[in-house]
Amino acid sequence: MSLRVLSLAVIVGLLLTVGAQAEELNPVVGKAGDFVLREADIDRFIVNQPSEVQKSLREDPPQRINLVRQILLTEAVAAKARSEGFDRKPEVREQVSYLIDQYLAQEYIGKVVAADVAVPEQELKKYYQDHEKDFLLPGSVKARHIFIDAPKDAAPEVKIKARAKAEEVLTRLTKGEDFSKLAKEFSLDTETSANGGELGWISPGKTNSEEFEKALFALKAGETGDIVETPFGFHIIRVDERREKRTATFEETREYILNRLKGELAQKRTQEFLDKLSKETGLLVIGEKKGDK
Repeated sequence: MSLRVLSLAVIVGLLLTVGAQAEELNPVVGKAGDFVLREADIDRFIVNQPSEVQKSLREDPPQRINLVRQILLTEAVAAKARSEGFDRKPEVREQVSYLIDQYLAQEYIGKVVAADVAVPEQELKKYYQDHEKDFLLPGSVKARHIFIDAPKDAAPEVKIKARAKAEEVLTRLTKGEDFSKLAKEFSLDTETSANGGELGWISPGKTNSEEFEKALFALKAGETGDIVETPFGFHIIRVDERREKRTATFEETREYILNRLKGELAQKRTQEFLDKLSKETGLLVIGEKKGDK
């Protein structure tokens, strides 16, 4: 083999290797006809979504797959429309032009007019001091329960039997048996029984039973209450931990305050820009009365 042929073979090999690496770095995630969608395309789309949507799409694979399918179907339909000349219809071209302008204006405002909004630290602290009462955290308890089903419209004998079962469980608890173990064995709340009756953290007003809530917040941390009857049946409640009512600290609220003030500042800056632009362009709406906008 000549040096020339060897060099050509090496070059081809290198090109194939680079192509394979590029494919690996930016893999294809879907195809529809001639349209090919790659990982980088999806990432660019996600970056332009609101932060909560970005988080959901990145952490939930089924949602991401659904997004890929939606994009591919949109491209397939659009390609079909173009093949039939639908995109050349005057009314369609007009609407597409408006949508492009709308998107362009939106992006310009977000990435130029209202970009890089900064709020001084002292303003964040001042807002916290002025609105400290708004950051009051209600007391809450971390609880668990054992539930014996007996609806309010149940027959008397059903209720008697259910209460007897609840009393049997309570007796075993008073003798020192494990609450979590008994919840798994006896509780008819299928959503919590497998986890030992855990209800998580509960704040006032977050349950659908006044009787349950009254008994719940009367208990101290580590305390198990008596049998509580609600319209749903009988409950034995245990409180594992308590958080007393308090005011959230500045550090806990800083991110919320920052986002709020940045939003207000961005809105103000945008309105000032629009007002100025309206004057510069002589914007006029026929028939508009003062105060209508």
